[in-house]
Amino acid sequence: RRSLGRLNKQERASFNGEALLQVPKAEIKVLHFCNNLIRLGVSSSSVRQGEERVVISEEDRISSLPDPLLSHILGFLTIDEAVWTSVLSSRWRHLWKWVPRLELDSSYFPSDKVCVDFIDEFLAFQGNCYLREFKLTIDHDVFYSDVSLYQPCLGRVDMRKIERFQVENRFEKLGVDNIATPLTLSVCEALVCLKLHYVRLNDDLKSLSLPCLKIMYLEDVVMPSDAAAEALISSSPVLEVLKISLSRDDVMVALRVCSASLKSFTLKGAERCYVRGHSSVLINAPKLEYLSLMDYYHFRSFKITSVAESFKVDIDVDFMLRYSSEMKIVYSLFKNLSGVEDMTISWNSLEFMYSFHDMKPPPKFHDVTRLHATMSLNTSLELLPIVLKSCPNLKHFTLVLVIDDDPDAGSSSTRLSTVLPRCLVSSLESVEIESPVTEIATELKLARYFMKNSTTLKKLVLRLKDCTLKPCVLEQLVKSSRCYGLSQFDVIPVVPTPNPWPEGYVYEKSRRF
Repeated sequence: RRSLGRLNKQERASFNGEALLQVPKAEIKVLHFCNNLIRLGVSSSSVRQGEERVVISEEDRISSLPDPLLSHILGFLTIDEAVWTSVLSSRWRHLWKWVPRLELDSSYFPSDKVCVDFIDEFLAFQGNCYLREFKLTIDHDVFYSDVSLYQPCLGRVDMRKIERFQVENRFEKLGVDNIATPLTLSVCEALVCLKLHYVRLNDDLKSLSLPCLKIMYLEDVVMPSDAAAEALISSSPVLEVLKISLSRDDVMVALRVCSASLKSFTLKGAERCYVRGHSSVLINAPKLEYLSLMDYYHFRSFKITSVAESFKVDIDVDFMLRYSSEMKIVYSLFKNLSGVEDMTISWNSLEFMYSFHDMKPPPKFHDVTRLHATMSLNTSLELLPIVLKSCPNLKHFTLVLVIDDDPDAGSSSTRLSTVLPRCLVSSLESVEIESPVTEIATELKLARYFMKNSTTLKKLVLRLKDCTLKPCVLEQLVKSSRCYGLSQFDVIPVVPTPNPWPEGYVYEKSRRF
C-alpha cells in the first residue's frame, strides 16, 4: 500500500507494447524462478519446459495487485529475473518493461551496439514516467568498447525523476589509450545519489541544480575546469557524502570544496607522473565530521577553513616528495589538522612523516584523544615513542603491526630498553593491539611496556592466533596486569585464515572507493 501510494494516476494506468526482448530458452532457470513465485502465491496456467506443462491450483494473490505496484516489486529483481516473469502468463508478459530500476552490464550483450539499442528501446517504451534508478557498467575488457555510442544513449535518460544514477567504466587496467565516456548532466530535480567512474563531464555546470543530492562519487571523472568542479559541488545544497578520485586526464589546478551540508569527504590523489595540476585544496565545510585522504598526496597547499567541532581524519597516502626541503608540504597539511580529535593513519604515511624527525620536530596533535595507527613490525619499537610524543593528550590507542618485506628494513627487537622511556603518555587509558601476536613477540614487548609505564592505563587488549603464546607467558601477563592495576585485560583468539604470510598481517593499499 505504501508503494502504491507513491504512484500517480498516470503510473497506475496500463498500456500495451511490443516485446523488447526475445527471452532465451533457459527453461531450467525459468522454472526455478517460477517456483519461487509459486511459493508467494503466483499462479500460471502455461509455464512450459519443452512439452511439459505446470498447472498451479493455488490462489493467485500477487497477480491481483495493480500493474504499477507489480512493476515496482519487479524493480527489486535483476533485469534478467524480471524478464523471466514474462513467461508466467499473459498478465505478466509486459510488466517487466515498467520496472522503475534498470541495471545493465555491457558484458552481457554481444556488442556495445546491442546494449545501446536495448537501452534506447527500453527508455522509449517507458517514456518519462517510471524510471527512478539507472545503473550502467561498460566493460572494456570483453571487447573494445566504442564510448561514442553511449554518449547519445545516456543523453536520452530523463534525469528529472531519476533518484539514483550510476555510470561505471570497467577496465582490467587503466591505460593511456582509454577514453573517458562523455556525459552531459542536465536537470536533476529528484537525484539523491550520483556515482560516476571514468566519465568526462560537460563544460556547462554553472546552471546545474541538484536540490536533493546527498551522495556523490566522482571516481577518475575528468573535470573540464576548476570552476566546473566547484559548480558541481555548490549546486548540491543538501550534499552529505562526497568522494573524489582525481583523474590523471583533468586540468584542475585548484579544488575548492565549499558546502554548508557536507559531513564526509574522501579525496584520492592521482600518481605524480600524471599530475598536471592539483596544486591546492581548499575545504570550507562547517559540518564536516570525517575526512579521508587516499593514495597519492602532492598538493602544494591544503587549507581547511571550517569543519565540525568533532572531527575525524583518516590518512592513507604516499607523500610524493623527492627532497627533504619539500617536508613543508607535509607540515602544511598537518597544521590544518591540529584540531582533530580522532585520527587514523597508515604505516607508509606514518613512517614518511617521521623520517625527518632528526632535522625537524614532528607536528603536534594536542587535541587527538583517539589514534588508530598501523606500523611495521621492524620499525614499530623505534617509531612508537615519536608518535606518542606527538599526541600528548592521547587516551585511546589502537595499534596494528604489519609485515614489512623490505630486506633493508632493520629489526628493532633489541632496542626496547633504550628507545622506550617511562611515562611517555600519562593520559593513556586504553590500548588495543589488533594484529595477533607473532613469533617474534613484538606485541608482547609493547604490552609489557604499556602496563609498566602508563600510570593511567585501565584497559589492554591482545589477540592470539593458534597456539602462538605459551600458557606460562599468558599467566605472567595476567599477573602483570593485576600488579599494575589494570581493570580490564583481554586476550581475544583469532580464527586462522589462509595467508601466504602466516607470521603476521600484510598491509594492502585500497584502490577503489
